[in-house]
Amino acid sequence: MPSLRRRSRSTTRRASRACADDATSFRRACVEMMRRGDDPKLTPEAEQAQLEKLRREREIKASALLQAEAQSISAKMVGMALGEIPAVAKSTVKSDKTLAKAPKEAQIALVLNMLLRSCCPPEVKEAPQKGKGNKKQANSVKAAAAAKVIEGTPPGAAEVRKVVKANKAMLAETTSGTAAGQLSLLKAFQSWLVSSQGANALVHSPKVMEVLYDVDLVEEEVALKYWTDLQAQLVREEAELAEQVAAHKRLSDEKAGLEEAVRVAEAEESDAAWYNKKAEETAQAARCGGNPSKDDEANEKAALSALKKCKDYYNQTGKVLAARSKNLMEVNIEYEASLVLVNQLTTRSQGGGALFAKHAAPFFEWLAADDEDDEEDEKDEKPDLD
Repeated sequence: MPSLRRRSRSTTRRASRACADDATSFRRACVEMMRRGDDPKLTPEAEQAQLEKLRREREIKASALLQAEAQSISAKMVGMALGEIPAVAKSTVKSDKTLAKAPKEAQIALVLNMLLRSCCPPEVKEAPQKGKGNKKQANSVKAAAAAKVIEGTPPGAAEVRKVVKANKAMLAETTSGTAAGQLSLLKAFQSWLVSSQGANALVHSPKVMEVLYDVDLVEEEVALKYWTDLQAQLVREEAELAEQVAAHKRLSDEKAGLEEAVRVAEAEESDAAWYNKKAEETAQAARCGGNPSKDDEANEKAALSALKKCKDYYNQTGKVLAARSKNLMEVNIEYEASLVLVNQLTTRSQGGGALFAKHAAPFFEWLAADDEDDEEDEKDEKPDLD
């Protein structure tokens, strides 16, 4: 019995320490949750920066969807006469919901993709007809929808340059020679080069960009602005990736700490369950009979007191375990979401604009260096008025 009393006092102290530790963990979790979450009271500058970031992300996403739609539609317009392309592109933009959101950019993307498809037109196979005999499809729209498009071999840079030179008048008319039109043409080329159709021409992106410059489809100022904007976008994406990787690392460390805390809580609950069981057995054995002595009554009272403490401690360890398990579950949710975001940002940093910039950099760097040389020449040619 004395050993049970000692154990009871020990378990009570352990329960008190567990409660204190859990309270500290709870406060720390609350602070960290506030730090991880969005601040509901943003400063005007922070709010403006957040709105600007969301605007950029929305524009990038809409532009990517538009380019993908233009590439998909162009694959189904096989064998069309080149002279019909501008009119067909214009009418298609009006009837397609995705393209209609930015009609001029969509028209330029569609014209360019239809021209580039002429290098290696895809093969369109009609789906096998169902039913008996050679009964024709009920309408041609369903037949076109069921047709299977098999992509042709991606063209090389030489073929792309040839098509651009041969159709420079059509492209110039489509862009209207404006800076916005030229930027849309560069965006369409970038999207096409990093698609499956541009696989063979991507490594020769500088030559492809050079032909746009040589035939005056893209002016020097527009090309440099496009490159500057692309570099700024890549810097923002790299910073966002670094920030998310750091946040994911913090969540990973927190997750490991909480997993250890849950393991400790489970062990403490298991120990508390054992003490509670032994206390119940002792209390049952110490129950007094019909004519108990004072020692028997004292023993029974001590056993019941110890049992109550063990039960309280057992209940407390269960609450501690539940609280820590809940914290772990919440962090696991954040951890999984963070992991998905890091993977998405990593994929983005390895493709799209980053992939294009990696291959096209020599042309734009040459153009920028040439522009700096021209500025130096202009300074040298200025007369000394002193």
